[in-house]
Amino acid sequence: MNIRLKNQSTRLRLKNKLSTCDLPTPEKIPILIPQKAYDAIKAEGSYEYVEAIEVPTEGTGGIYTKEYFQSLLDYMRQYPMGGNKDGHETSKDDYYTVGGEIQMRSENEGVCYLRVLVPPEDWNGNSNAGLIRSIKAGTQEMSIVANVKPVMGNDGQVYFTKELGRPRNDIVAEGAMQVRIGNSANEKEVMALIAKGAVDIDSESTELVKNGKVYRKAAVALQSTSDKAYAGRVLNAIAAKMKDKNVPKTKPFRRNGMKLFYNAEGGEIPLTLEDVVEWCKKAITNNQLTAEELMKAIGFENKLRNATDEQRVKLVAGIIEALSLPADTSNEDLIKAVQDALKAADEAAETVVEAAANELAEGKKIKNADGTEVDNPVYLYAIEKLKGKRGKQLNSAAEDLKKDQIMISLRSKQADTRVNAETKKGEDTPAAPAPKMKEV
Repeated sequence: MNIRLKNQSTRLRLKNKLSTCDLPTPEKIPILIPQKAYDAIKAEGSYEYVEAIEVPTEGTGGIYTKEYFQSLLDYMRQYPMGGNKDGHETSKDDYYTVGGEIQMRSENEGVCYLRVLVPPEDWNGNSNAGLIRSIKAGTQEMSIVANVKPVMGNDGQVYFTKELGRPRNDIVAEGAMQVRIGNSANEKEVMALIAKGAVDIDSESTELVKNGKVYRKAAVALQSTSDKAYAGRVLNAIAAKMKDKNVPKTKPFRRNGMKLFYNAEGGEIPLTLEDVVEWCKKAITNNQLTAEELMKAIGFENKLRNATDEQRVKLVAGIIEALSLPADTSNEDLIKAVQDALKAADEAAETVVEAAANELAEGKKIKNADGTEVDNPVYLYAIEKLKGKRGKQLNSAAEDLKKDQIMISLRSKQADTRVNAETKKGEDTPAAPAPKMKEV
């Protein structure tokens, strides 16, 4: 299963596990880079040698597979892999990895050989004689800076299967602690260094431990890998030790409420992305800053969406679906369609209310004793009470009216009016003549 790391950049320490006599000579490892590139970097006095790394092998954050090393070799068919003799801190090319080959001992295990060329001069035109001497003596170690494609295996392990960027193969400090993330024994060694104050909080470093010191910024970078929990423990230990007066502290000052630091020379240390994010989180949590203010300050207020905005989008989509409108309906047309639908619904509802009131009042009009037709007070009262009701509310209100005292009184008067009207009607009709009586 493909996965995504917040920071795809990883480090792989190359350290020969084979003795010098077991390593093939450079001539036996093929040159992979284009001939034109090879001719450009090779000069009289160049030195070539071979590095070897087990396949597969474990590095920072995961396991480098045979497929990864094959993609590394494929990369070199286009470009040399540059390297810096001062570590990962710069990208100056003091030497180059120019070829390689994978030799498998079995279906699952083997060795990847890398052919390295060291010109007589480094990037700055200075002599590489000291570097070549140290390489011949076997005191130098290399580390690949990789931009990896991570895949989650069925066993829960993270595997790196492809090189995605432009890798580098740099010299790293000899004797630096080999930290395997998640190894409790190595974690104890890291914590021991922190406990005695061997901490660097200012310098950039891609290695957690280097030259006997623990680097805080390397631990911050580890938070973006699968070793987030381990990195958190290291950072917490460093923060606790910072309170100890034995740990050298830089001098802080504040600008716009954000804490900055000076280095030993008095120069301001540039803020990192992590510093800015941490400050923003605290400011928002402490109600010193709102997300809206932050987005407006950086010119992205129109792109800020909150929970209300999300609900509004869902509501609009629901209305469009309910009214069978086109998906690209404009706001103006949507408002008009809703207004028309509400008007039609109101008219239909009024008709239902009128019918209910008419049923209760037994007619909208009633005749007075003189025979004139007038509005039925019972109907007027009923429609006033039922107005605006829908469905179950309407049915319930109609039932309540049957027991309403005012309604009962009005219905009583209604009955009297109808009786009087009938009586008056009887009086207006000529009575039949009484039969004449004969005298006896």
